[in-house]
Amino acid sequence: MFWCCCRLGELLIDSSYDPKSHITHSTTISRGMASNGSAYINFTVPQMKTKPDGNCIDMSDTTCECSPTQAFEHHLLSNTNLPSDAPLFTFEMADGSWSPMKQIWFVETCNEIWLSKGFPPVKDHGFCIGGTTHLLLLRVDPWVVMVQGHWLSQAFLGYWQRCEEVLSLFIGFSLQSCESILTTMTTFKNHLTSKS
Repeated sequence: MFWCCCRLGELLIDSSYDPKSHITHSTTISRGMASNGSAYINFTVPQMKTKPDGNCIDMSDTTCECSPTQAFEHHLLSNTNLPSDAPLFTFEMADGSWSPMKQIWFVETCNEIWLSKGFPPVKDHGFCIGGTTHLLLLRVDPWVVMVQGHWLSQAFLGYWQRCEEVLSLFIGFSLQSCESILTTMTTFKNHLTSKS
């Protein structure tokens, strides 16, 4: 949810489960490799907040310990004996039964862990907001972040956190790019004039 900038309700269930609205274990999962060598996984969610008819969720391998593609593959390999109509994020239990991941339990468990480590708790929407902010701090273009989060308008700009750092980062990056272009042009000009 964090790396994909998803809302909890798009991937997890709350109280009632509806296979027509929620993603099932039998969904088609695509895997591939981008031209830069980055692995990706995607699947379609039947219903989303901004797209009631569903849309594709895209995960890119971040090559770090919390990579969404690695975590997703681990989840699938650890939960192979599930009914095809079970929610995608369902877990096999020790007694052979299964249990879907519920939003409330997920958030409460995450907050319990974070509070024990001295971090503040988050609310449901914190994963989407945190993922958006993290991608921006990694210098991912804001329009790419907009597509990743499935926003249909520029309303996602309201989710930016740590704006002072995000703005300084992008302005500084733009200035560095400008300086790089000017340096390259000067070097090229010097190269041309030295030949004449």
